[in-house]
Parts: sequence; C-alpha cells; structure tokens
Amino acid sequence: MKKTGHKHQKSIDANYKRCPECFTKLPLQATKCPSCNQKVQEVGKYGLAKKPVNWFGYLSAMGLWIALGLYVWWAFFK
Repeated sequence: MKKTGHKHQKSIDANYKRCPECFTKLPLQATKCPSCNQKVQEVGKYGLAKKPVNWFGYLSAMGLWIALGLYVWWAFFK
C-alpha cells in the first residue's frame, strides 16, 4: 500500500473486478456475476464493475410519464 495521507485507503487489485450488487470478486473478462446473476461491464475507477444501462426501464418510465401527461390534459384541459 502506498502512503497518500489517507489512513484507510486500500490498494485496488488489478486482476479482479467486483460486482456492483453483491461485491463478489469476478475475473476481468466476466460479463455476468455467478452469485446474483447481475450483468456487468468493464471495471470502473474504484475496482467495481460498471452496470449496463437499463434502456427498457428508462423508456417505459418515459412512456408512462407521457401517458400520465396526456391523461391529465384529456381529463382536465380538454
């Protein structure tokens, strides 16, 4: 460990990445965590694997907000 002025700073193991959900150690080439079945991407800045973007969740939320806006317009302003 390097001394950088922080008392509890740990060195990052460059041979593994950690699952962002359950913090299991994974090989660098892993795409799915065997413990929690979470899809993972490349390793991030602090040794955690990045989560893939959930486009279905974002698009469905946007669609529901639009539907709510249309309903409010139809019910109160039409």
